[in-house]
Amino acid sequence: MVLDFWTYINPILRILIYLVALISIGTILFNFHFEKYLDNDIKNYCNKILKSNSASGILLSIIVFFSIAGNLGGDIASIYSVDLINLSLETLQSKSILLLFIGFILLYFSTKNLNFLSKILCFLGTSVLVISFIVVGHSFSSGIYSQLLVIVHVICISYWVGSFLPLRHMCTINNCKNLHKVAHNFGVYAVIYISLLVITGLIFSYILLGGVSPLITSYYGNVLLIKIFLVSIILMIGAINKFKIVPNIKVNQLDGQNKLKSSIEIEMIITFLVLLLTSILTTSLTTPLGV
Repeated sequence: MVLDFWTYINPILRILIYLVALISIGTILFNFHFEKYLDNDIKNYCNKILKSNSASGILLSIIVFFSIAGNLGGDIASIYSVDLINLSLETLQSKSILLLFIGFILLYFSTKNLNFLSKILCFLGTSVLVISFIVVGHSFSSGIYSQLLVIVHVICISYWVGSFLPLRHMCTINNCKNLHKVAHNFGVYAVIYISLLVITGLIFSYILLGGVSPLITSYYGNVLLIKIFLVSIILMIGAINKFKIVPNIKVNQLDGQNKLKSSIEIEMIITFLVLLLTSILTTSLTTPLGV
C-alpha cells in the first residue's frame, strides 16, 4: 500500500516541478523577446510569475529530495532516515534536484530588481534549470547527443508554456496596448521554436524507442503516442491562433482577445495532460530498449 503511495506521488511531484521550471524559463524568454512591447503592469506581472514559481520550485525541490529517500525505503517514515537520505545523495536524481534548487534560488533573487546583477542571476538560474533536465533520466543514459536534443527541447517548450500566463493576463485587460504586436510576434518566433520542438522530440523519441514499431507494441510507445496526439492538438490550436484569432484582434480587439484567452486556457489544460504523460514516461515506464 505504501509502495503504491510513492508510485502515485512521484509522477505528481514530477509534474509540478516540470511545470514551475518550464513556466520560470518561459517567462524569462517572454520578457527577452517582448520586453519593448510591455508596459509596467505586464512587466510586474511577469516578475510576479517568476517570483512565485521560483519560490514554489524551491519548496518542491526540498519535497522531491526527501521523496527520493522515501522511495528508496519504501515507506513514508523513510523520508526521516539519515542513512537513506545519505544514500539518496548519491543518486543522479538528487543531483538533478540540487540543480533545480540552486536554479530556483538564483531566479528568486533575480526578481529583486538589482539591475545588471538581476540579469546575471537570471541567466545563471535559467542555465542551471535547463542543465538539471539532462543529468538524470533517459537523455543521460542515451549520451551527449540525446542531452543536446533535450536542452533544445526544454527551451522550446518553455517558450510556449511560459507565454500562456502573460498572454492570458494581457487578454484580460480591456483594449490592452500592444496585445496584437506581442501575439503576432509570438507566432512568428513560435514557428522557429515549435519546428525545433517537433524535430528534437521526434529524434529523441526514435532514439528511445529504437524504431517506429514500438509505438504500437510497447506500453511506453502507447503512452508516447497519446502524448504526440495531444501535442498535435496544441499545435493545431496554435495555428488557429496565429492565422485566425490574432489577426482578428486588429479588427475587433475585444472579441479577438476574448477568443485568444479562451484558446490559451484550452492549451493550458492540454499542456497539463502532456506533462502528466511525460512524468509517467520518466518515472513509471521503461523504454523498449530498457533505458
